[in-house]
Amino acid sequence: MGDLQKIVIIDGLYIFTQKNSSRWYARFKAGKEHITFSTGESDLEAAKKKALAEYFSRKDGGQKFSEIANLVIKDLEADIAIGKSVKNNQIYIGILKNYHLAYFADKRISKITQADMDSFSAWRTTKFGKELSKSSIQNHNAVLSKVYDKALRQGQITKYDIPEFDTQGKRQERRSSFSFEEYKKISHYILDDMANTKNKTSRMLLELLYDYIDFVVATGMRPGTEVENVRWKDISFKLVDGVPEITVAVTKGKTTLYTGTRQVVVRSDFVANLADLVARFPNRQAEDYVFRLADGSEPKSLSRKFSDILKELKLKNDSYGERTLYSLRHSYITWNLKNKGDIAALAKQCGTSIEMIDRNYSHLLPSMFRQEFSGVAYEQKEPDSLKRREVSKKAKERNIRDYGWLAKNFDERKFV
Repeated sequence: MGDLQKIVIIDGLYIFTQKNSSRWYARFKAGKEHITFSTGESDLEAAKKKALAEYFSRKDGGQKFSEIANLVIKDLEADIAIGKSVKNNQIYIGILKNYHLAYFADKRISKITQADMDSFSAWRTTKFGKELSKSSIQNHNAVLSKVYDKALRQGQITKYDIPEFDTQGKRQERRSSFSFEEYKKISHYILDDMANTKNKTSRMLLELLYDYIDFVVATGMRPGTEVENVRWKDISFKLVDGVPEITVAVTKGKTTLYTGTRQVVVRSDFVANLADLVARFPNRQAEDYVFRLADGSEPKSLSRKFSDILKELKLKNDSYGERTLYSLRHSYITWNLKNKGDIAALAKQCGTSIEMIDRNYSHLLPSMFRQEFSGVAYEQKEPDSLKRREVSKKAKERNIRDYGWLAKNFDERKFV
């Protein structure tokens, strides 16, 4: 090569070529000493790797894993402060603190080998007490990638220093859900508690929880990000021949990054809840969030309150594990499958895949078609919430009388 080439890798370290040589040399300062050496490499990326390795070796091995990880935690906390992916980022911070920092802490990130990563995977299983599920492994890998990306951008490592992450994990087991009778028991408990509580904040939380759980079992949406990011402008409402038609645009959540906004149909049963929500927020604006306390504030303990109610009713656990707000979504899917709902349509409604439904709800599929397979006609009681009712003329007239104002309001304002 004729002319001298110089490439800065990180502040204080650069590589260069000299005339009549295709090999890269490196130069940096360690203390008061200026160090220049040949990498022995003609390939640029290989030369960078050699230069960085020597640099970090002279600089006491570069930054510790904990130093980079704590920078990532600060980034995640900054995102949380502006309301960005709050729940996911909180999960990531917990994973970093409880697992990666606990294991790698003072180890130089440039020195973590594949053997170290494999040992970490075995240690993590022991610490957790059982094999992690694939979804948990994916969360671990997502936040670990953030650490390595940060180190890469800072020049602490090259792409060759990043070990492979564990991608195994336990096949997802059957999901915990509620029977319709259990769900009604929860709903009635909330109403009774609401009537008896004298604390204003507690009452606001209970009335929100009542509508929140009804909304999940009316849509199959994911509690958390999907539901809590619904704005008034996302809800469409009309009466078609006296029958309420409600749809919701899901704009944020687990899958929207890849699939974009999806439209979800809301069971018409929810119309009474919707009317109550509208009445609760007379000064609502299109951009306001729907599932908020009556004073407009964000609920901080909705999930905990639901968990407390389950414990009180002795419904916290079933034979498949612990039940949470998320179990309401599994209940929606389970009830629809038992009612022979179309699996492809159900997957689209819930923002998941046919494969995921087959994997997690396959135990229901044989019973769905037992009549066809056995040749025997069974009397099968459908869950009340999923019965397909013929709406009577009287009911249609009542809907027009009770909810016509909602339709008119939507036509005029373009949001309920």
